[in-house]
Amino acid sequence: MKSPSRQEHFAEEKKSKGGIARLRTAFGYSCSGFRAALKHEHACRQEVFTFIPLCILVLVLPVDWISKVLLILPMPLILCIEMVNSAIEAVVDDISLEYRELAKRAKDLGSAAVFCSILIGLIVWVSVITANFLNGAFDAWITAVRGYFAS
Repeated sequence: MKSPSRQEHFAEEKKSKGGIARLRTAFGYSCSGFRAALKHEHACRQEVFTFIPLCILVLVLPVDWISKVLLILPMPLILCIEMVNSAIEAVVDDISLEYRELAKRAKDLGSAAVFCSILIGLIVWVSVITANFLNGAFDAWITAVRGYFAS
């Protein structure tokens, strides 16, 4: 019987043991992923710095709580897709920086996924804001703004 190689031993040590220790380890990996995204990925930073003021805006909008949830929900999903895209790009670049058609396809597909998620978020925002506007949720704000500029 062949003895396990150093690489096999390393992999066995890193494998999940289960339980609370596994949850703690997984949480640590997730925190490392967030730190890496914010440190190395410009697009992730842009999205976070766009989402923070948008979340504050949502909290002060005169809409019901379901509308608030619908407006906030796409933001972390867009960030998730962006991080998956960044992971794809990192793996592709780690393998080789030379042009390869399959590498380009992988990166383009990741980029398309981010675009689709942003488009879905935009559709949700336009739909929710329009529905609330048509239902009169913004009437008090419109009256206040008119009064402010009239005086």
